[in-house]
Amino acid sequence: LKKEEDQFAIGVVGTRKVSTYGRQATEQFARELAQGHVTVVSGLAHGIDTIAHTTALDAGGRTIAVMASGLDIIYPLENVGLARRIVESGQGALVTEFPLGVKPDSRNFPARNRIISGLSQGILVTEAPKQSGALITANFALEHGREVFAVPNGIFAAGSVGVNKLIQDGAHLVTDVQDILMALNLFMIPEHIEMQTVLPDNEEESILLPLLSHDPLHIDELIRASELPTTTVTSTLMMM
Repeated sequence: LKKEEDQFAIGVVGTRKVSTYGRQATEQFARELAQGHVTVVSGLAHGIDTIAHTTALDAGGRTIAVMASGLDIIYPLENVGLARRIVESGQGALVTEFPLGVKPDSRNFPARNRIISGLSQGILVTEAPKQSGALITANFALEHGREVFAVPNGIFAAGSVGVNKLIQDGAHLVTDVQDILMALNLFMIPEHIEMQTVLPDNEEESILLPLLSHDPLHIDELIRASELPTTTVTSTLMMM
């Protein structure tokens, strides 16, 4: 693991039986996280995990795959190529607490989910039915004092029951990556400012803009570097 590059990480988890909606949502969030230099952490399983890892790599970002087996036993077998790509690309890592030779076992997956939570600042559930293992990861996140994020879905979709229940129980309802970053008090240079040359609207923006970059920055660091009052920094960022 590259400590500095992986200091901001989000666990992206969900069902193995992905709908078109779940795929689109996972691709959007994983891509935007990766492009924002936020590491995508997941469990190398079928479905949401595979989509999250692959999309992060395709976007040029970093991804960490947490395994429920020893490093020498890739599960599922179909993801041997993905695991090799994660390592050989230099854009991520395979992580496990199990020694070589340990095969995946039903008891190992909750332990894997605990590590996914531990490596992340928050857990994003993009699609999950009622009994999804992703909900175990979300519970670990709450125990670890992490934020839980959920993508809303239609009430008649099988994959909506778990995520909608998380929202009912207090998870952050998110529709784009900015929702996640704001909940974590992380800020980057706004896309609409980066794409065109504009002058700051006021003195506060002229101070804050040079401090923002492609990498997420915690609001406490912005306050410290800008020497502006907390209320000024937060209100200015919200208006940018």
